[in-house]
Amino acid sequence: MTIVFLFFFLLLILAVPIGYIMGISSLVGLFRMGGWEYLEPVATSLHSGTSSYILVAIPFFVLTAEILNRSGMTTRLVAFANSLFGHLRGGLSHVNIFVSILFAGLTGTAVTDTVAVGGILIPAMKKQGYTAGYAAAVTAASSVIGPVIPPSVVMVIYASILRLSVPALFAAALIPGLLCGAGLLVQSWILSVRRNYPQSNRAPFRAVCQTAISAFPPMGVGIFILGCILFGITDVSEAAAGGVLYAILLGWLGYRTLGLREIWAAMQNTVVLSGVIFLLIGAAAALGWFITLSGIVEKTGGWVASLDASPYVVLTLVDVFILIVCMFIDVIPAALVLGPVLSPAMTQLGIDPIHFAMVMMLGLNIGNATPPMGMSLMTASRIAHIPYESCMKDAGWFIAAEIGILLLVTYFPALSLWLPHLLGYTN
Repeated sequence: MTIVFLFFFLLLILAVPIGYIMGISSLVGLFRMGGWEYLEPVATSLHSGTSSYILVAIPFFVLTAEILNRSGMTTRLVAFANSLFGHLRGGLSHVNIFVSILFAGLTGTAVTDTVAVGGILIPAMKKQGYTAGYAAAVTAASSVIGPVIPPSVVMVIYASILRLSVPALFAAALIPGLLCGAGLLVQSWILSVRRNYPQSNRAPFRAVCQTAISAFPPMGVGIFILGCILFGITDVSEAAAGGVLYAILLGWLGYRTLGLREIWAAMQNTVVLSGVIFLLIGAAAALGWFITLSGIVEKTGGWVASLDASPYVVLTLVDVFILIVCMFIDVIPAALVLGPVLSPAMTQLGIDPIHFAMVMMLGLNIGNATPPMGMSLMTASRIAHIPYESCMKDAGWFIAAEIGILLLVTYFPALSLWLPHLLGYTN
């Protein structure tokens, strides 16, 4: 087991892509356990890990986000948010967060949110007098909401490897995701008042109505997808495909901002990103084969069960562990590695797997904005044209707010479980 960890962290230090790290580490571990005989089922594991029907939804979710970005619908969401919050102290800071809440149902990934929202609002915030570091920090921190409020790519993957209900996960994520957004808005207001950030004139009621009408069709993509899934009209993959059709028709025939060139470019990017995701899933299947044979799950479960502490103390320790891991490993590989190990152990303690999934989703996604490897924070700093280190201090204020929401979700399971139970979802 030690040699596997050494290989894993050595390859991680050498900046080898995480998919290859998981694959190579699992092959080394399997070979040491049983020689060539243990390597024969790896090919079957790679195939079975990526052949689940539910995973068909992933490229559709990615393509929906690409089409919405390329058709310029983000600007309509920004205009609507600005009409609501622009007159408050630090208005553009609140707008940044609120747009991420609206945009979360359309993207499902944090970096996509950062690029789409940050490309518009970071230059605007700098022009109004916000520091570039603050503008980048609030953009990166608010992008964490993207993978939490459904539909979410990482939740589909997590559900597929742990055999959980995707609709149940999506329903469970709504309240924690909105709480995360509310926590960021409160932190934004506190910092804006303390630093005397600028505000603009209040928008007339008529302008608010006009921007709301303009923004509703793009928001309808997320409403359509979620409605189809949560109310059992279609399954997840069919709803994701319907979302693509909705976005194409809206951009091509509705707003006439989407042409064949943009659709082709969106499809190319979708293929590239989906290829990376499915490589990770396949490598995780091989790693899962090694984890199963090595008995890590049983040992971890036995160790957790032997702890003389309440489940909430254990969950707090797990929160700390997840936050440390997500500082160095991206969300999807971290979920693929940690999910199969930690979730069964938490179930042995009597913790609902849906509740623990929300703890995992929030904890891991905070890593998108957490130094030193936060991809959203890196992306936002590039958009702001500043060194990565310049936005770390301001990002810390928002990360602290998100950790507070994480603890709230950890200690109050009803925040995650009330809506799934109301809708009748059980595993």
